[in-house]
Amino acid sequence: MLPPELWILVFRWATCPSDGYPAPYYEPFRASSETFDESLKTKHALVQVCRLWRALATNFLYEDVRIRYDSENLKTVLADHHSLGRFVHRIELPYTQTATERPGDTRDVVEILRSCPSLTTLVRPFFEALPDSLRYEFPAEIVSLSSLTRLEWWHYNNAAHSGGINSLMDVLRNAPSLQFLALGGEFWMNSAHLDSPIQLPALTTLRLKRVNPLFVWQIGRWELPSLVHIVADFPADHGRLDELWLQFGSQLCTVEFGRNVAFHMSDQISVFLRGCARVKVFNYFINFTAPPTESLLVEQSTLECVGLHAFPCGILSDNWRHLNRHFEFLSGPFLPALKRIVLYGDWQQITKDSRILPVLNRLTQKGCVVLFADHLTSPPCDHL
Repeated sequence: MLPPELWILVFRWATCPSDGYPAPYYEPFRASSETFDESLKTKHALVQVCRLWRALATNFLYEDVRIRYDSENLKTVLADHHSLGRFVHRIELPYTQTATERPGDTRDVVEILRSCPSLTTLVRPFFEALPDSLRYEFPAEIVSLSSLTRLEWWHYNNAAHSGGINSLMDVLRNAPSLQFLALGGEFWMNSAHLDSPIQLPALTTLRLKRVNPLFVWQIGRWELPSLVHIVADFPADHGRLDELWLQFGSQLCTVEFGRNVAFHMSDQISVFLRGCARVKVFNYFINFTAPPTESLLVEQSTLECVGLHAFPCGILSDNWRHLNRHFEFLSGPFLPALKRIVLYGDWQQITKDSRILPVLNRLTQKGCVVLFADHLTSPPCDHL
């Protein structure tokens, strides 16, 4: 029989997602939203085998908690039953569980959060539309989230009015150790905060899902002295990403554009390069991003590394013409410091095509090395 130490290693291998759980730092081309249902099923199966396996696998079972219906019983289990809350590292908390139809409706949820001293990730997930039956009539409670390092938040104005755990601003003010923040949703004027700005001294990575211009304006007022990575999953309406580049561009090391066809509709690259004078790494999905317009480009003298993901896009009628325009830009005079291009995803069909040879020759003549991501020996940026 295997010793307990080896069983624990086996259980960790069996229950860990293939890409691991999302980290509190920037990871190139990490999916915008993830679920871990298969991992949870495996954990449930392990703890039902025998008493030994249950004892060894309990900490894995409770590391990722989804609050669904019976928050009162979950509170009892985490707070009172051998302090199982100490094993919790990630919580997914839907807005359906934090409605405030009566005073104190969020008390159980807040007690769950309070009983998890090692909580590092909190997720407030996206809903197509909150059910009409949900009411946010009374103030929601809040709790200190001093151990939290990653927050994934979809904003809903109706819920935010109740404050506390439903308010992004209240949660940010109670999460001083936050390093990674992913945001989505639409801010309305009645949700905007015009008082003292949010201060997040430890935040290094900001990920923007679909946000409206007022949300971008609100973020631009925050104090983020450690911010070095921005991931834009969607270009904000009316070009409001410009505000982010204007506010934070001088301190950024990395910018990533997401896998969204909206980046194909307008030239976002030249706008970003003009606004981020010191950026060193630029990652984007080459088939989803419009090539820059040469007349709008200016020389960007600090960009050293470009990461290109090959995920296919069905709307391209002439893929090679599109690719050539990107590689002409990369091998041209506007990026004099570019030394490395890193290829992510499946490039097999492209690299087999003879039309890639002139592209590689132009990059080689420029002194630029082309690498596959799994061959990287050093990170492209000091902040990675």
